[in-house]
Amino acid sequence: MRFRSLLLSAAGTLAAAHVVGVLTDAPILRQAEVAALVLLLAYALLAGPPSPRWAVPVALAVLVVDAVRTMPPDPAPGYHWQVFRYEPLDLSGEFRAGLELTWAALVFVLVLALMAWRCAGRTSAAANAGGPSRRVQVGAVLAGGLVVSYAAIRLLHRHRNARPSWAGGLSDTELDAAVLVPPLALVLGAIALAAMLIGQGRRLAACGAGLLALAAMFHLDAAMALGPRWLSSYPADPGVVFTEVFVFTPTLATVPALTSAAELAGYLLVVAGLRVAAGGGAQPGESEAGPTAGQGSEHAG
Repeated sequence: MRFRSLLLSAAGTLAAAHVVGVLTDAPILRQAEVAALVLLLAYALLAGPPSPRWAVPVALAVLVVDAVRTMPPDPAPGYHWQVFRYEPLDLSGEFRAGLELTWAALVFVLVLALMAWRCAGRTSAAANAGGPSRRVQVGAVLAGGLVVSYAAIRLLHRHRNARPSWAGGLSDTELDAAVLVPPLALVLGAIALAAMLIGQGRRLAACGAGLLALAAMFHLDAAMALGPRWLSSYPADPGVVFTEVFVFTPTLATVPALTSAAELAGYLLVVAGLRVAAGGGAQPGESEAGPTAGQGSEHAG
């Protein structure tokens, strides 16, 4: 028990070190994010993940792979060559650009959403209950509607100033829509995951899913910045409504640091919340058997 708590505390400390490095653009430890996720994976394995047992370790392993891929390079003194290649703009390329931002978090959310959906099915079959309440469902629908409306407003704003598409080409609006698909799917998936976790009484894990939805909102604005603005004749779009609220000073990378903080805190809370729910209460289908066994032991005494 104490060893597992130390693993979780160490993962949180390394996550904080990674966020500080992102904020100051001077990594304290290049491998901090990788080490934090590896420790979180070890915690999940030792703590006994909820059924199905493969879900949480597989989701965390995907995050570790992405953290290794995006680890900051070793700062080497001197000069080096960097080659830029021209790539034509197309829908698949813009979709890949948006997917590169969020693919690992999207896999994490989808795997855990599948796990939560299966768990809700077992609970409803065993106790004629389960799943989020009507109030939670309405809240999730409203939150998803607000996110979709925000993305639509951003697209309409860009469309109003967009350059016309050339013959046989694609307009800026079409390219922007393609790059927004992955982060938008991540926001909606995280909201759905939070609703399912609340319905199962896993409120700590649901808070983590909410933080992942917050991080996905930052990714949504970052994906919009990946659009073909550099080819346009109009000035840069200042209407990044969501992220501009959190820009406190130009000398610090505030938005990337907040994105990393929300993501890593979300992962920690989801994994810890699933462990608390699995260790602190009965698994789906055991809620009726537990009290019966307890009553039998009292009669026997």
